[in-house]
Amino acid sequence: MIEITIPRKTPSINHLYGRRGFRSYIKPEGKELKEYIITLVKHYPHDSIPEIPNISGQKLSIQVDIYENWFTKEGRVARKDISNREKFLIDSVFEGLELDDKFIFEHTMRKIQSDEEKAIIRISTIEWNLKMGKGGFITPGGMG
Repeated sequence: MIEITIPRKTPSINHLYGRRGFRSYIKPEGKELKEYIITLVKHYPHDSIPEIPNISGQKLSIQVDIYENWFTKEGRVARKDISNREKFLIDSVFEGLELDDKFIFEHTMRKIQSDEEKAIIRISTIEWNLKMGKGGFITPGGMG
């Protein structure tokens, strides 16, 4: 398993991208964050990963935990969409690892209540024998 900690806030794509007419572009703070993540990942191994195993081309499972304060001052759940953070974060980490995210077959994201803002990404291989099931769905063992 690979575990990578991004020790800072990972904003939503709404904060990282802008629009001009029909075209979208990455804002300067988005470029800076992407380069930061790629550089951080490329400079592994760290204590948490003695060495990055060769997982290129294997089916992958990814778990992303986003740590931050998910509540308002009144104690209600804040309007923070976790799903629009995932693509930017995963693309940046996988670019740094020189992996293709098309090999992600299982994906979990969690909100973790914390005063410390960070993200932890865990990547592991899947041992399933995945085959096409009935109706074209990919199922473990091919049982569709």
